[in-house]
Amino acid sequence: MGQTNINTPGGGATPPPGDGFGAGMIVGIVLLILIVLVLVFYAGPQIFINNSAPRSLLDAALALA
Repeated sequence: MGQTNINTPGGGATPPPGDGFGAGMIVGIVLLILIVLVLVFYAGPQIFINNSAPRSLLDAALALA
């Protein structure tokens, strides 16, 4: 009686190597792009548009109070 190899190459539940991007990587990239877009649209005008005269740090602190 000879041995029988039950672990055939290429079979099983493991994916083949060199498959490229996985679904998790694609979802992560899409989420990162969405977060950046939301930040640009909501916080962009306050960050990039400066239509006021420069003021001192004391004036800025008093405006917050």
